[in-house]
Amino acid sequence: MLKYVAAFVGLAEGIVVGSAVVAFITLLDIVPRLAQVTETENYIGFYEIVIISSGTIVSWAWFSNVSLNAGKVILALVGLLMGVFVGLLASALTEVTNVIPVIINRFQLHDYIRYVLGSLVTGKVVGSLIYWILINK
Repeated sequence: MLKYVAAFVGLAEGIVVGSAVVAFITLLDIVPRLAQVTETENYIGFYEIVIISSGTIVSWAWFSNVSLNAGKVILALVGLLMGVFVGLLASALTEVTNVIPVIINRFQLHDYIRYVLGSLVTGKVVGSLIYWILINK
């Protein structure tokens, strides 16, 4: 009986988290904004299919303990693509909440905006490298 309750709670939690992620991506208008910036509005349906399919495949692979021995080049490519996605998500969140313009105006950093953006990018890259090289061995 306990395993059925645990399965139900796990399924319910998964539905809640999945719904929150979809709401977050929808709220930020990531797909339409990405299509607008890259001038690929004709491929919005393809973007949505890729996001849904990749989420489903990764979830299935995670829970079924599937491992692929694809090599370091494929691993690096997948890591790069994952980093691009996280970067796009973070950039969209920053754009929607207008964090950078508020900080620039509040601290009078108009002449230093390139350094602020450069430090954000550098911090993200260095933090990712530290995590993937040193911590996640």
